[in-house]
Amino acid sequence: MKKIFKNIGYDFLVVLKYISNHILGILRLLLEIVLLIIGFFVFGIVAILGVIYTFVKHIIKGDYSIRKQLVPIVRSINLAQDGVANAAGGELLNDALKIPEGNIRYGQWFETISSMSGLLFQYVKDTWLRRFLDKAFSIFEKNHCTNAITDMQEFYYKNNR
Repeated sequence: MKKIFKNIGYDFLVVLKYISNHILGILRLLLEIVLLIIGFFVFGIVAILGVIYTFVKHIIKGDYSIRKQLVPIVRSINLAQDGVANAAGGELLNDALKIPEGNIRYGQWFETISSMSGLLFQYVKDTWLRRFLDKAFSIFEKNHCTNAITDMQEFYYKNNR
């Protein structure tokens, strides 16, 4: 800390600005954590009530179809969890897998770990994680990570390398 202030010359206003910038960052982080906790409960309750409502509504109407009502809900939940894992674990995955700096890296909430593994395989390098995911999902489909790449991702990363 002393070294930082020595480099900026002990100017009181500069020091105050430096400290206030960090305090604002900490306060913003605390606000996000509070919103995360509140959102966890609110969104969890809405999700549970939504599944129950959909199930009961279509049972009463007599037109319940697991394929049309329940599968899309469960799939959306799985994709959301995958996005959260990619966002939260992005830095860990990038460091552990030694992903070079560039525009194809883990860490975006709107992309799945599988699709990023497939993109890395196509444009950068192969990883043990991609091989593991492809093997784990081989009972459902062949080349899971490559198939997980959306058309939008393919277009973007092909044209912005």
